Amino acid sequence: MDEKIRRAIDEVMAEMAVATGEDIYLVEVAIRGGGRKIELTVDTDRGISIDLCAKLSRRIRERLESDTEFEPLAGGDFDLLVSSPGIGEPIRMNRQYLRHVGRLLKVMYNDAEEERQEVTGRLLKAELEGDEPCIVLEPVVSAKKKKKAEVPLLTLRLADVVKAMVQIEF
Repeated sequence: MDEKIRRAIDEVMAEMAVATGEDIYLVEVAIRGGGRKIELTVDTDRGISIDLCAKLSRRIRERLESDTEFEPLAGGDFDLLVSSPGIGEPIRMNRQYLRHVGRLLKVMYNDAEEERQEVTGRLLKAELEGDEPCIVLEPVVSAKKKKKAEVPLLTLRLADVVKAMVQIEF
C-alpha cells in the first residue's frame, strides 16, 4: 500500500509541476499505519509557498479518496500533512543547496583526516553536477579574527558534509 501511495503522490506532484510551472520535489516522505498518516515535506528550487502546499495537499487527498485502488482511504479517514522544510531543519537533499545560495549555513563536515569540523559561512555556490558535487562557503569570522587575516573560501565536497543547516540572520 505504501508504494502505491508513494506512486500516487509522485503522479500528483508531476501534474502540479506542469500546471504551476514549479518543479516541485519531495524532500521527505513518511507513510505510517498503512497510509493512515502521511507526512510530506516538499520544496522547489525557489522555495515553496503555503498556497502551493495547500493545493498539493488538496489534490493528493482527492486522488487518494477517489481512486478505488486506495479503498481503505476512500472515506477520508487518514491524516495528510504537506509542508515545506522549516527554518532550522537540516538540508536533506543536495538539490536544496541551490535555493539557499546567499544564505548563512552552519555545516558539520569531515576534513581530509576524517575529523569532524564545523563552520558557519555564507553559501556562495552549489555545484551539484559532475563527479564530485560541492559547495563553496565564505566562512564567517568573529570581529577579533577579522583583523588578523583574511579567511579563504572553503570548498566542501557534499560527500564530506555530515549536516548543514540554514541559519537565521537578524
